[in-house]
Amino acid sequence: MRNSDVYRHPQYYAIGYRWNTEAECDFLEACLKRFGPPQARRLLDIGCGAGRHLLALAKRGHEMTGIDLSPEMIGFVQDTARQEHLSVTAAVGDLRHLAVTGTFDAAYCFMDTFRFLLTNDEILAHLRAVAERLVLGGLYLADFWVPSRWDQIGSEIHQWEQTEGGTTVRVFYLQHPESADPVAQTFEDELVFEVVEDGQTQTIRGGRTRTRLLLPQEFRALVSASGVFETAGTYGDFDLSGPFERDTLSWRMISVLKKP
Repeated sequence: MRNSDVYRHPQYYAIGYRWNTEAECDFLEACLKRFGPPQARRLLDIGCGAGRHLLALAKRGHEMTGIDLSPEMIGFVQDTARQEHLSVTAAVGDLRHLAVTGTFDAAYCFMDTFRFLLTNDEILAHLRAVAERLVLGGLYLADFWVPSRWDQIGSEIHQWEQTEGGTTVRVFYLQHPESADPVAQTFEDELVFEVVEDGQTQTIRGGRTRTRLLLPQEFRALVSASGVFETAGTYGDFDLSGPFERDTLSWRMISVLKKP
């Protein structure tokens, strides 16, 4: 896993990824209410990025801790929290070697960050490390991309744009099919930002990053093999009424794991 260049521009990342934040936080709170321990408030954001979930949930009264591999992202979160008078904890950290203190009612790893775990051993070690930091009955929510068509594995492109003030950020998510390794089940993908600001346009290429292709049955088997979680639910969107299934044509699988 490399620290992509786009992560060194948290001010643009925060704009480009601000969509759907409230709905995703609503979903997390609904999961806490349905599946989680009573009065859950202490949350761990694994791969917090520019803090869009962490900061929004802090405003809702949760006690928030976040880690991210990018020092620039963590600095941005800390500065924003100070400006908005929010008490949060944010530190540089790696999901492959989870070094965070404290006990939490729930943790989450959103926006495909889980796929930076490239091997089964890394995934099992990560799940066990997260479980060690959760209370009994605590939840772990993770989401990742699942190909909607077998012949498009490693070949999908998604793009969107967001505007804030006088800045527009166009985000391009690219996959590079020629990089696919069918044995390791990995391939390279890339984020590209096109930023329009003050009448000028700049392109920030993130550089290729190797990620893991995880399929639903495989992930469930790994969760079971970890011995520390059971699956409380699997969803095709951030909506408890929408189970993950073929007919939904979903390309994101959101899993809710519970520490028994």
